Amino acid sequence: MKSPLFTRLFLLFPLLFGSGITVLAQNEGGPNEFSIDSQASLAYTISPLDYLKIALYVADEVQFQTEVRVSQSGMITVPHLGLVKVADLTVEEMREKLYEPYNRDFYVEPHIDVVVLSYAERSVTVIGKVNRQGLVPFPSEEGLTLLEAIALAGGWSGDRLSDKRNVTITRTSDDGEKFVIKVDARNITTQEYPLQEGDLVNVPERLW
Repeated sequence: MKSPLFTRLFLLFPLLFGSGITVLAQNEGGPNEFSIDSQASLAYTISPLDYLKIALYVADEVQFQTEVRVSQSGMITVPHLGLVKVADLTVEEMREKLYEPYNRDFYVEPHIDVVVLSYAERSVTVIGKVNRQGLVPFPSEEGLTLLEAIALAGGWSGDRLSDKRNVTITRTSDDGEKFVIKVDARNITTQEYPLQEGDLVNVPERLW
């Protein structure tokens, strides 16, 4: 059986070249509910406006469950502890941050589950010589590469119009500074040049 990643990349090729704890996996609770059920998901970084479900168990008995949206400042409110900053923490780091005070002051060896009920909307912008300029959704868990974003923007406008040699990615650093990455996209693969949320991709017009 082909992996979802293989299927996703396979479907992109016509556009690109023709023109407890385990992965964030979909839960039975609904189409937008994702549960932490593999080691890969521990690396997911929580962002402002993510919507979370947190449950705490002791000896398999639920002590509390709460649903919270991460504030713009990265905070959540949880029972007993009050405000806790979780944005920019991985899921594993968040669980450890909650476990320490709960285990020390309130419960004996609690088990904490985290479920991402919905992700904050994320996107990159693709402009220039592509067939559909504008915002491209940024998958929260899988990420997005340069060629995948161009494919989702409708693909190149054509070899005569799109200058694949001089594609640029404008990115904002953690300290707020903007910088530009220049890419010759003629011979790169779909796995190369992973994008970040908020990136601006520009495909210039080919000059003769």
